Amino acid sequence: MDIGFAMNYANLYEINTTPEAAAPTWERVAAGINSVEWEGNEEVAQDSYYDGDGLSSSEVTGGQIVGTFEGHRIHGNPAQDFIASRLVAYGADRKTDFKWIAPDGQTLEGIVTIANINPQGGDPNAKSDFGFEVHFNGMPSFTEGDSDTFPEAIKATAVTVKVGETASVNPTIAPEKASPAVAYAIDDTNIATVDANGTVKGVKAGKTKVTIKSCVRPIIAIQADVTVSGS
Repeated sequence: MDIGFAMNYANLYEINTTPEAAAPTWERVAAGINSVEWEGNEEVAQDSYYDGDGLSSSEVTGGQIVGTFEGHRIHGNPAQDFIASRLVAYGADRKTDFKWIAPDGQTLEGIVTIANINPQGGDPNAKSDFGFEVHFNGMPSFTEGDSDTFPEAIKATAVTVKVGETASVNPTIAPEKASPAVAYAIDDTNIATVDANGTVKGVKAGKTKVTIKSCVRPIIAIQADVTVSGS
């Protein structure tokens, strides 16, 4: 199935909230966000030459991929809390990893600088504003997507984990070339939690379910059983 006119919500944005750690902790940038704009921040040289008959020529000599995110502040959201915590951090403390998976599976990933943080504010009887920018530093890594392939099914096996330990969901998307972007949610967070990578952590003994949903095509979703045993 051809993707065609994909909705903006089908883009998956993730930020590393532990840039100082050896392994990244990816958290989804989505909750509370209602506007995303991207630009090339291009540097353009405009020059006039004698053979131009009085008209100038333009050449793009450089640029920087910049994303502007705006919305409402949600306290307790891991991605927003991390970004807001960098308000008075400068230099290297404003840098982290960022990932953008487009509806066709095209992926940009690289080191960004978080800039122009607006942690909260607005009218007294309105939701608090929230906003920030991500500036990719240099050329991000690029993975080609497939605009002709839409997700049609998700498969995942049951997860068994001990209290205090972790296990991965590892879903598979069909067709194979479709976007791998999925979102996870746990029915009962008193039993277990799940992060943006699909890593389940046991909280207390019991059973619950994890929902895996395609970000590109939310109607494609499944649930897998999660069993947490005593430590």
